[in-house]
Amino acid sequence: MALYTRLTGEELAEAAGRFGLPPPERALPEPKGGVNTNYHLWAGGRRWFLRLAEGKSDADVEFEARVLSFLEAARYPAVRLVLAADGRSHVRVRGRQAMLFAHAPGEELAREAVGPAHCRQVGEMLGLLHRLAPEFGGDRPNPFGPHRVGRWIDELEPDGRGDEAVKRALPMLRDELARAGTLPESPRGLVHGDLFIDNVLWAAGRVSALLDWEMACVDAFAYDLAVALNAWCYGDRFQGDRARALLDGYRLHARLDQRTRAALLPQARYAALRFTASRIHGYHLAELGEDRLARKDWSRYRDRLAALRALGEAGFRALLGE
Repeated sequence: MALYTRLTGEELAEAAGRFGLPPPERALPEPKGGVNTNYHLWAGGRRWFLRLAEGKSDADVEFEARVLSFLEAARYPAVRLVLAADGRSHVRVRGRQAMLFAHAPGEELAREAVGPAHCRQVGEMLGLLHRLAPEFGGDRPNPFGPHRVGRWIDELEPDGRGDEAVKRALPMLRDELARAGTLPESPRGLVHGDLFIDNVLWAAGRVSALLDWEMACVDAFAYDLAVALNAWCYGDRFQGDRARALLDGYRLHARLDQRTRAALLPQARYAALRFTASRIHGYHLAELGEDRLARKDWSRYRDRLAALRALGEAGFRALLGE
């Protein structure tokens, strides 16, 4: 959610009008993240979120729209997509697909505030999503699979693009990429793919909305759980009480079958690799200034990957209480 494309007041007013809104009284760019350009808008007495897709196809945004329509019909607490005045899921702004979302109620948790009770609720949300997944008819491969991650790592050869810390991490990244070619088969379906702390809103101690469905795809349920384990269950180390709470919450709505359990560690290692590589690519070596990109520390996911490698199968099972 970086600011790649600066829009003028006239362009924002034109975009809002195509969604049936009056010209915004206020607009605030959102520099957090590193994938798209986003603006908070205040128009017609309400708050909205305008997102310009950077480098995405129409098929990508149409899939996300289909996911959100499905979830809204299922009364799942996802952010609500606002259709354009002509009924389409997006309009064109500066040649990019622009999608409008209703402002979702709730607040993000501070990272230091996360505890087992929050992880349990996040597990519940994933379990409910995966239980609903067989009713969803769409298909989209994971856009951040090993092939794309491999290209990112190739771009860092041979010297980490001049960054010594990245250069030192390359042997581990290459080893994990080789392992990712043989991820175990396990049950698949609709997954969120990016359930980070800042993609969940809370109100009165309960999950109020899940945001940022642009990475939703059809992949292993174990991958979705693995992303959440990395995001929610690590402080300066992996926290067993959080990991167990997340899986306990998941089991309230979905069965944690043997193949999914067996795939959790390989998928957790792959997820840590994927976010290490994407953060190097999207933040650490990005050329945007600090006023247009809120950077994320790639080394935190390098450290997660190293911790998972050190745990091994036995240590990981112990972490999960098995």
